[in-house]
Amino acid sequence: MAIVSYDQVVSNIAAGRSSKFVFNKQIGAAAYTAGRWYDMATLPGLPTASTFPGAPLIAVQCLSNGGSPMVGSLPLGADVEPALNRYLLSSEVVADVATGVPAWLLLVDLLLYYPGIDMNSGLQQSLTNGVLLPRYADGGGVMMFLEAAATTGATPHTLHTSGFTYTNSAAIPVPGRTIPGTVACTISAIVPHIVHSGVAANNFGPFIPLSSGDAGVKSVEKFQLSVASGSASTATLVLCKPLVQIPVTTLYVSSGRDFVFNMPSLPRIYDGACLTFLLFTGGATVTTHYSVSLDFVWG
Repeated sequence: MAIVSYDQVVSNIAAGRSSKFVFNKQIGAAAYTAGRWYDMATLPGLPTASTFPGAPLIAVQCLSNGGSPMVGSLPLGADVEPALNRYLLSSEVVADVATGVPAWLLLVDLLLYYPGIDMNSGLQQSLTNGVLLPRYADGGGVMMFLEAAATTGATPHTLHTSGFTYTNSAAIPVPGRTIPGTVACTISAIVPHIVHSGVAANNFGPFIPLSSGDAGVKSVEKFQLSVASGSASTATLVLCKPLVQIPVTTLYVSSGRDFVFNMPSLPRIYDGACLTFLLFTGGATVTTHYSVSLDFVWG
């Protein structure tokens, strides 16, 4: 059943239907560049660093609770559906090094990924969709990002405007949708860098822009760069559902968010959700810990 009142929040907490988890990730000595986005799932800490295993270009579902080859997603505990619904109740973030602020953390539910994208090729690469989105099945609100799996080359390259195609989340999904305009990729010396994010001309972050009128992505069929990046490297194309944003403004000071009274109100966390954070760096960021407490309630 859905929680629709504050009284229900209190009564479910009183009944023991709540949990807390502390997410703690470490950025190493190599400086993260200001104005870029990074996927924290592959960083060391708690949960352990994730990987994106699988055969190149073949879609893999992201499921927690042992249902996926992904490791390191936030543990949710036992499933509660279909009898109950789980929600994110509140969250707090603390950074322990001065270069860690200002920053912006975006909680996402990782849904599907395509590993082994060849970044040193200007040819069109066909992606295989043998599995569907495990949650948000219609693709509504689902976005995509491209994460470096190895250092990319310095040859200027963009996402191909007609060779990169996806299926949207319309009532009658339309395959072969293309990204609008120029989306520039940036040389990525840090592996979890989201390669199209940054402050250069035609960078976007954290998500690849969609065709006009599209509200989400159901699957991706083709991937293509304008030219090869200039060095042997790969990337992972990830589909995810953005959930909540948390700004980090001051060293050692907790940035709290109450999702009962603040918007968005009580974001639902589905069984099997593969939760992690994307990080936006406000400055050159080195050797920083981010600690995030997450409180859940179900009822």
